[in-house]
Amino acid sequence: MKTTIYLIRHSGPFVDIENYSDYKNISWAEYNKNMILSVAGEENAQKLCNVKELNNIDKIYASNSFRAIGTAKYLSEKNDIKINLDKRIDEREFGVEKINDLPSDFNKISFENKLFKVNNGESLNDVDKRFKAFINDLLNTNKNNKIVIVLHGIILLSYLQTICDKFDFDGKIFNIQFKNNVILSGTPKNPSIYKIVFDENKNIENVKYIEL
Repeated sequence: MKTTIYLIRHSGPFVDIENYSDYKNISWAEYNKNMILSVAGEENAQKLCNVKELNNIDKIYASNSFRAIGTAKYLSEKNDIKINLDKRIDEREFGVEKINDLPSDFNKISFENKLFKVNNGESLNDVDKRFKAFINDLLNTNKNNKIVIVLHGIILLSYLQTICDKFDFDGKIFNIQFKNNVILSGTPKNPSIYKIVFDENKNIENVKYIEL
């Protein structure tokens, strides 16, 4: 049986909170986890229910952040199934207390050198390992053939880098292709949907971007 996994980047967050105005110089852990969806983000998350391919989902997973769970809740209610949380799809650990403590080109360096990490944080190689282990567990279970995973942009893009034929990132713009088909040209939207089809042998058969 083939397995189809839909990787969904969470919808847009609400950032106009006075206490968090200087978000680069406050606790990133607090800011990141407490970031809820904006009104537009809620509306866009609800639009996921209009995507025909996201009907009759067998399983839904989300990271532990409010914005990921808030994005997943509409599909959860539409498909009448509970959201599963798994720490292996949580956001990357940056290794700093404040975002200002990261190098200005942190993301670009990270994609160019996937072993790069700051202090006791994670490299993208570390992120890939835990996420691939999670994916492998899903495929080995082999009981569900349509699975939604709502997660964060960095872990999603890092995984695409490992499975796609072409992956370029200049620090702002991504150019990602799978078998000459464009998966992303620009910056990922909130939310955005990436469909990955695995064959009976757990090999990736196709990767596709789905318009919302």
